[in-house]
Amino acid sequence: MVEVIKAEVSEALAKRFRKRAMEIYGYKKGAVKMALEEAMKRFISQSRVDWSVLRGCVKSDSTSVELQHRVWKGTD
Repeated sequence: MVEVIKAEVSEALAKRFRKRAMEIYGYKKGAVKMALEEAMKRFISQSRVDWSVLRGCVKSDSTSVELQHRVWKGTD
């Protein structure tokens, strides 16, 4: 069985991905599919990150949500 996944990515990223896929898998039909499947397998097989090592690294009186908003806005 096959599943179709659609996503929008930047044109620059897509071009770089296609170029790299063809460099690795050859300039043939299915190269991008093989590269994407490999990337997805690597992504889901990665072990979980241990965030506890960062505990105490951020010195702030702000809540985590407030810190996220500041990061998203690009303010400090």
